[in-house]
Amino acid sequence: MDIAARLSAIPQEIQNIENTKLELEQMLGVLGEPLFLAFVDPAVIIQDHILLVQNQIRILENRKKALLEEQQSLIVMAAHHGDRRN
Repeated sequence: MDIAARLSAIPQEIQNIENTKLELEQMLGVLGEPLFLAFVDPAVIIQDHILLVQNQIRILENRKKALLEEQQSLIVMAAHHGDRRN
């Protein structure tokens, strides 16, 4: 994939990460609601699930950070490539 194509794809990937992260954060909110807690054993299931969701959020944040770093690197590469043409 060339630099321009990759640069144009990164924002969509970041948006997908943000959407998934928002869904997970909303799920964390639901897990603490009293109605949900009435149907499960909160001592085991909730804590395990919360930890799982928090870990997924951290993974998404790390992926977003990597994408932003890649984006910056590609911008620098494109700028240098453009300088060579002039």
